[in-house]
Amino acid sequence: MDRKLHALVKFDVSTDAVEIDVRGSLNQDSRPALVYIVRRIRRMGITSHVRVGFSHATLVESQALAGLRNDLNAIDGGATEGGHSTGSGVSLEFMARPSVLSNEAAAGSKSMALTGDFSASIDAGGFGPLDKYSDDELFAASDFVFGLLDQPTTFGTPELRAQYDTIGTEISRREIKDATVDPSEPL
Repeated sequence: MDRKLHALVKFDVSTDAVEIDVRGSLNQDSRPALVYIVRRIRRMGITSHVRVGFSHATLVESQALAGLRNDLNAIDGGATEGGHSTGSGVSLEFMARPSVLSNEAAAGSKSMALTGDFSASIDAGGFGPLDKYSDDELFAASDFVFGLLDQPTTFGTPELRAQYDTIGTEISRREIKDATVDPSEPL
């Protein structure tokens, strides 16, 4: 699997936004390249909103995504030496924007292939036996589905909410199981 970032950057004049379309992998190794792109955009004096799209990404690692959020907050959360804001923010998008969705998807249904770490956690039907997967896989799946729920284009579909609830239930079941102490063992 190709673990490079492969980012396509374009400036959308109509929405006054910079769009970065990640078509490769976001992992711990490729994350600095994406951060560099955003920093370079800001150093060029472009204060427009930056949208980082992952709808075409081949792999998005949960830990790299968490690190990316922290890095981006540090970039756009500060101010320049003159006290002016460094930008209009950076958003992470996991679904294609409505303007680029097909007619079928715009009507409310868009299929999305889950790849990489996430395909091991959720089967194609969304009803996999979650007790077979590691804690890390469950947390990665939870992060991914939560990201989808956070997107305005998905509108928190019942299928996504159900999958998120199922993952949460499995995580809770494991926490309760781990918390129960065998009475025959001394404390």
